[in-house]
Amino acid sequence: MIVLEPNIEALIYLIIIGVGLYLLNKLISGTIGKSKKIPLKQKMIVNFSLKIATVLIVVFYVIEGFPIISLIDPTYTAIFTGAISTAIAFASSGIFANFFSGIIMMLIRPFEIGDLVKIDGDKGIIREISLTKMKLETFDNLIIEKSNAQVISSKIVNYTIKLGKKKTFEDFKKKILAPQDIGFKGIYEDISTSKNEFEDNLKKAYESFPKKIYPKLYNFTFRMSFPYRGFRVIIDEVSNLCKSYHEKNIFRIKPQFDIVDYTISIVVKFRLLTFNAQKIFDFQPKFANDVFNIIHKYRIS
Repeated sequence: MIVLEPNIEALIYLIIIGVGLYLLNKLISGTIGKSKKIPLKQKMIVNFSLKIATVLIVVFYVIEGFPIISLIDPTYTAIFTGAISTAIAFASSGIFANFFSGIIMMLIRPFEIGDLVKIDGDKGIIREISLTKMKLETFDNLIIEKSNAQVISSKIVNYTIKLGKKKTFEDFKKKILAPQDIGFKGIYEDISTSKNEFEDNLKKAYESFPKKIYPKLYNFTFRMSFPYRGFRVIIDEVSNLCKSYHEKNIFRIKPQFDIVDYTISIVVKFRLLTFNAQKIFDFQPKFANDVFNIIHKYRIS
């Protein structure tokens, strides 16, 4: 009983320390999490450092604070420590892989929260990033959780253009233009969308930011197949649809499209540009459905 009393006291102190450290972690994490001035990378480092420090403090106190630990035979202690170490090594191999993958991702920064990406075939918006995993919300409103080890070994396509500060319209335009935009080959010259109209749209977008410091631009592309029969009529109506989405200010820059392939059907590539990723998330499925309805209307007529 005499031996147990100091250990009970040590246990009480351990609980108090544990609760205190937990609350401190929550307070600091919550405070820096709400701050918009602290970069995501620094937030992740601070959160991870807090967790490591908490674990080390608890382990140190358990070893030094409990008198009963000193009464255990050193032989049994060595066996017990070895067994625990082996178990931890097996159990945490995946954790460490995810952790180191998280460190690599912090260094190369392939995406940030809010970015529109495609990871291993899954398209959506990054909703959460931690040192071991990330969460992606797809266009079907599904939350997909991927480990950092899985992400780092996957093909990542980021549809986000980081514009930063652009002093001239030419710099702004050069950053935005895709290869098919240069020269306006193919469908652009043949349909109502002209080079001048496209440049006017870009210029209005550029001038709408007075300080010339721009948020991220989200660039999303997708393809649809069109029939040869009635293609001209269909594409004219699709062009009007693009115009209506622009006039309603759903997309600040008018949606673009271009012919990319001729096979058993005509493959048209659409490109949506917006400064708000959520708009692509909310309106791209509707836009694609509207295009499909136009195609379907002429197919059955």
